[in-house]
Amino acid sequence: MTQGKNAQSVGRIGELSVELELTGRNWLVGNFNSNIQNAAVYDLFAVKKNTKRLLRVKSYSLWNNDFGTIQYTAKKNGEIFLDLDEKNKDDFVILCGVREGKVHEYFVIPTQIVSNELKQSNKVYHQGKKRDGSLRKVTSHRALFLQESKEHYWCGWRRKWNKYHNNWKLLES
Repeated sequence: MTQGKNAQSVGRIGELSVELELTGRNWLVGNFNSNIQNAAVYDLFAVKKNTKRLLRVKSYSLWNNDFGTIQYTAKKNGEIFLDLDEKNKDDFVILCGVREGKVHEYFVIPTQIVSNELKQSNKVYHQGKKRDGSLRKVTSHRALFLQESKEHYWCGWRRKWNKYHNNWKLLES
């Protein structure tokens, strides 16, 4: 299987798993991508009683020892998420850790928090230098690593985001 198809499969597994998880929790769930091929802003919407949520599902592969990297590409203006409005409290990212074709963990996080951390991590990364002392190249790539490292701000996000780990109740508050 090619890398592109594998990434597509991991992404689809995440979306389907979130739909199932929410449906099992009595949410009505719709998929923007079923009507619009690869919708640009949101993937899913969910409604429960008078609560509505707009969801951006991001899947990542889990490797040995639950290593995983959450990766995004920033837009030309530096933003990661399209149409992000700080006032919109209904906007969430659901991170899905996929291993062997199944989701093993979820993080339910307000999108504004994910955006802020990706920006801060990128800023800290570019304040440092490469091993040879030269400046790091500025790219559109943004990444947060789940595994621990005492040396790097951009590592240890499983611990830092522990309160969001499988915290589906956050969607109801």
